[in-house]
Amino acid sequence: MLQRSSDQIAFPTLDDQQIAQVAELAELTHFKDGEELIAHAQKDYPFYVIRTGRVLIVERDDGQDRPIATHCARAFVGDVDMLTGRSSMFVALADGPVDAYRLCAIGLRRLLRDRPTIGEVLLEAFQMRRQMLADLPFVGVRVVGRAKQAQTTRLLEFLYKNHVPNTYFDADDAPGMGELVRLAAQTLPLPVVRCNGHTVGDPSLPRLAECIGINRNVDQQRFDLVIVGSGPAGLAAAVYASSEGVSTLVIDSVGPGGQAGSSSKIENFMGFPSGLSGSELAGRGYLQALKFGTQFIAPITVSAIEPQPSGEHHLTLCSGQTARARCVLVASGVSYRQLDLAGCREFEGAGVYYAATSVESRACEGDVAVVVGGGNSAGQAAMFLAAHAREVKVLIRGNDLRAKMSSYLAERVLQHPNIRVILNAEVAAVEGDVCVRSIQLRDRTNGATSRADCAGLFIFVGAKPHTEWLPRDVLLDENGFVVTGSAFFGQDASLRSRWPLERPPCDLETTVPGILAAGDVRSGALKRCGFAVGEGSLAVACVHRLLSLA
Repeated sequence: MLQRSSDQIAFPTLDDQQIAQVAELAELTHFKDGEELIAHAQKDYPFYVIRTGRVLIVERDDGQDRPIATHCARAFVGDVDMLTGRSSMFVALADGPVDAYRLCAIGLRRLLRDRPTIGEVLLEAFQMRRQMLADLPFVGVRVVGRAKQAQTTRLLEFLYKNHVPNTYFDADDAPGMGELVRLAAQTLPLPVVRCNGHTVGDPSLPRLAECIGINRNVDQQRFDLVIVGSGPAGLAAAVYASSEGVSTLVIDSVGPGGQAGSSSKIENFMGFPSGLSGSELAGRGYLQALKFGTQFIAPITVSAIEPQPSGEHHLTLCSGQTARARCVLVASGVSYRQLDLAGCREFEGAGVYYAATSVESRACEGDVAVVVGGGNSAGQAAMFLAAHAREVKVLIRGNDLRAKMSSYLAERVLQHPNIRVILNAEVAAVEGDVCVRSIQLRDRTNGATSRADCAGLFIFVGAKPHTEWLPRDVLLDENGFVVTGSAFFGQDASLRSRWPLERPPCDLETTVPGILAAGDVRSGALKRCGFAVGEGSLAVACVHRLLSLA
């Protein structure tokens, strides 16, 4: 099989059969020279296949058009945001007369679902076009801030997890200062964001989501399944449920990926012998779920779930909306625990981090990074940071890195020339001014302390489940994880009495009928990406059973 170039994947020439498949579902439209096929910041914009003519793709800002690409006959116009419903980040202009087949988002999903030959070509192209944006003269959302500023980290993480093309400018460098002048934003609080023609100082995540077009109205809409959390368990459930005709909504406080989305490389996930990043895995799952019609909303949290006499569950969202669900899957995952130290909370996002991606690595470029933890996430973070930092120190409380880390990964960490593993060690204090400058290390064998300079402290210890929002009737274990199925419906009569129905619960069902749990948030779950995907898939089997009983 011939190896295809990135350009061939991103900009395929459709054959007669593929164009005929599009024509069956599409409307033939005509455009004059200079007419817009897709307008700036247009939401729910259509998909086009060019029959005749040429279409220019430009990025428009302050009335200036920056050329990005040119599409000719047999090419298609658009990208993955046609499935997300977000605002367009480009303008498509007819360069002379153009005839093109037009499909709305619903028609595009039908094409992807029912015509797998062309569907595979389009999905590959969507992914490759996003990857290639980094090498094209495309700016996307502009962010001007400071790398070690918590607000800047928060915004960049949101853009990263939601796969929003963006360009970051450091406010203390000449290009960043120039951007502030160009945007007339010198007096605005940092970080300054330029998005779809709007310039905003220190926007909240909901305000940024509104500008990008990520948020949507789901108030009083009824879904077969509402999934809270979009890590591996939530995404797997969304893919399987939507592909089997279950109307599905996914709610997340930040964006797709969960804790796994912050992993720099996952190498023990079946089917990817070379490994892939958590972000890439999340992106693929997200695209699959969109293909089958899953709806996503972020940054949204659930403040309460109220079971109704009808069997429905009403979820009260932080936006003031109420989503209605026949079944709910709790896949809200866990977060790494804060170290109970002075300065740790103060410097969150300003040198103290709980993820290691391209967003956080800016803080320790050419400097010293300290990773706390001995599990796979800590090992993956150390390997990733070693490519950016001058030195990476890995602190573990025990005396054997292999105790909790996969053998292959532990060997790589131990052999890396830029990584130093410090055994029997813990952080005693975090020090800094506007950001982290150093830490105090404590030797657990003798209590001696020493000071170590560092630009970033990356914490990967403990697991705090996100279950504080659940109804009181949902049984939790002593550590706050959700108890499901046979774990409470067994021999213990006191636990069994928590179940209110005559039928036995599904394997992943909680003590509240119709509310399921999967992934790291579930009591007894194994903390590995593959297991979370399996549980998310199993949850859909439970959903089918529950829907059949309704």
